[in-house]
Amino acid sequence: MSVPSPSDSLADWLAWLEHLHPSEIDMGLERVGRVADRLSIRPATMPVILVGGTNGKGSTVALLSDIYHHAGYKVGAYTSPHIDVFNERMCINSKMLEDKQIVQALHTIEAAREPESLTYFEYTTLAAMVAFEQADCDVALLEVGLGGRLDATNLWDCDCAILTSIALDHQDYLGDTIELIAAEKVAIGRPGKPLIIGEPNPPMNLLEIANAQNMGVIRIDNDNLPQPALAGMHQRRNAACALEAVQALQSKLPVESASIKAGLASVHVRGRFERMQIENQLVVLDVAHNPAAAETVCDALQGHYPDYRVLAVFSALKDKDIVGIVQALAPVVSSWYCAGLAVPRASVLSHLVNQIEQCQNAPVRGYDSVELAWQAAHDEAKNTADDQPTLILIAGSFYTLAHMRDLAAAGNATLASANNDS
Repeated sequence: MSVPSPSDSLADWLAWLEHLHPSEIDMGLERVGRVADRLSIRPATMPVILVGGTNGKGSTVALLSDIYHHAGYKVGAYTSPHIDVFNERMCINSKMLEDKQIVQALHTIEAAREPESLTYFEYTTLAAMVAFEQADCDVALLEVGLGGRLDATNLWDCDCAILTSIALDHQDYLGDTIELIAAEKVAIGRPGKPLIIGEPNPPMNLLEIANAQNMGVIRIDNDNLPQPALAGMHQRRNAACALEAVQALQSKLPVESASIKAGLASVHVRGRFERMQIENQLVVLDVAHNPAAAETVCDALQGHYPDYRVLAVFSALKDKDIVGIVQALAPVVSSWYCAGLAVPRASVLSHLVNQIEQCQNAPVRGYDSVELAWQAAHDEAKNTADDQPTLILIAGSFYTLAHMRDLAAAGNATLASANNDS
């Protein structure tokens, strides 16, 4: 496939990127660093906040973006993966960049890329920073993709780093112990710069590494947490991380308390305990693709909907800890509607059903698609004879949520009024 031109569509560019590098993940900073230097985009011309951790990164970026936007700054935010459209990954003041802006940035990267080969993520990370530089952003918020030490976002010496949480995930790349994962993630911090730690019980080696490298460690006070317009105790910790970062950078990016209050009140994040009414049915969409994330969903459901029956439309990728996710959600889920996904990394449907049956006493059913699983769950919710209210949880993968949001967009769906309760 030939290199796309500036007049080609964003879809053409993204399709080409998928085949540019021989592997989807190829961790390391040498190749991507050489391209960044040829582009002269490091050091960044604006303050950079790196947000890493196992869970909570996207929510923390959204909180920071809303706060700084309310304070009058032009805020570039780079997150991944997307749910509906690629443009979600690159936003300025919470507004997705247009296709032509992203294509222009991708073309700029290509002009300086050779002889390097870049992964999809490396290429788009560079493109995000190019776009933020071209737009004269006042601050860049970068969500770490995988780990930290060798992630493309770690090219830039950040002015502040945040580690939202530490849990087991991506063990094939980061190591199979909390300590190994922590060592990878803490590497986004820099000597003499603030490092905000949201994890309430961080591994000892994380603190040892941070202190040995003279990082300015700031721990979250769990007794005095702010309340954002996002459900769950974990979101209060994410909000506390965001506020500590804002406070740490006051000399560079002054923010008044009114902007903080407004940002906390206005924030909304796709796929993180996102509540909708779909065909007159209350639905909660949450990615919940690792056990730690699933635990926070369980806690939020128990806190906000203690009297509801929960039906789960669920699918997952084969490299995820499916049993761990299911066990974390088990206290609240009364029936499972497993869906097949038409993606290479998806768990085989029969295997998914078998894994859940082995660790759950609740009914488990399998369907060839998210649409069929949703329809079956929705039918049960409508036909239940008793007076107990029912909630349908959509969880397990970004792909699951993307399919469900497509169905919702085609039907009668609105954000539930509960979206901003606390």
